[in-house]
Amino acid sequence: MKIIKDKRCIIGEGPIWNERDQKLYFTNGFGNEICIYDFDTERLETRYVKEGCAAFCFDTDNNLIVSRNDGVFILNDDNTTTPIYDTEIYNLKNCNDMKVGPDGAIYVGTLSSKTLETGNESDGKLYRIDKSGDVRIILDGLVTPNGMDWSIDESKFYYVGDQDNYLKEYDFDKKTGNVSYTGRFIKLPGVDGITIDKNNNILAACWGGPYIAKINTTDMTVEDTIIPPLCHPASCSFAGKNMDKLVVTTSSYMVNLRKSENSGFTFILEGIGEGRKPYLF
Repeated sequence: MKIIKDKRCIIGEGPIWNERDQKLYFTNGFGNEICIYDFDTERLETRYVKEGCAAFCFDTDNNLIVSRNDGVFILNDDNTTTPIYDTEIYNLKNCNDMKVGPDGAIYVGTLSSKTLETGNESDGKLYRIDKSGDVRIILDGLVTPNGMDWSIDESKFYYVGDQDNYLKEYDFDKKTGNVSYTGRFIKLPGVDGITIDKNNNILAACWGGPYIAKINTTDMTVEDTIIPPLCHPASCSFAGKNMDKLVVTTSSYMVNLRKSENSGFTFILEGIGEGRKPYLF
């Protein structure tokens, strides 16, 4: 196990492996920083972004795409943005977690007024953005859209969208991007970001645990728990040349660092399993 102590994040989120440049990206939420880690040199670079970002993905041209309060955009090297959809037609606000799906479309959740404390509505949404710039709602009535991933055979979609710590399973239609709830779920303490391994087990960051739960998707039960020392896990993802390193980002937000001295740091765990490479937009 390695702990990257070069940066204590307020909320470490969105870890994603970039196959093109062989580096790990994650965000320091509330800190307005993109963190880029090189496994070979063990060097961490940080890039300040005025608007901040909640999550990343990459397209087939290796453009960095960011999820922000004002929408989803390509972030250029000079910190200007390039739209991937018509912002005059589609007004996405308070975007949170985001991933590219097996169909090559971007899936991004938006926070509800209840989460933002600007109202009491469960009006968060999960949007699908395709390469043509079409944007449509896949799920509605969400509270705090967070972790998402797809089964290894790409027939199931797993999503954390409720305030009540539920991770739900949906059937996934790769042709349309539509999802339908299977009725299967698991409730976990403070479940946040998730990833899936090649054996179709879900790894879920539970900062209310605090631990990483390994979930057997055959029966949606916790098979094991992984406990990085003295931290509050916020998200997790596989990374590295062989996709065999589990990266765990953590949160120091409103945490007593005397009791959780590693909160905010990023962990690299080995021997946990292997994941697949991220899909590209």
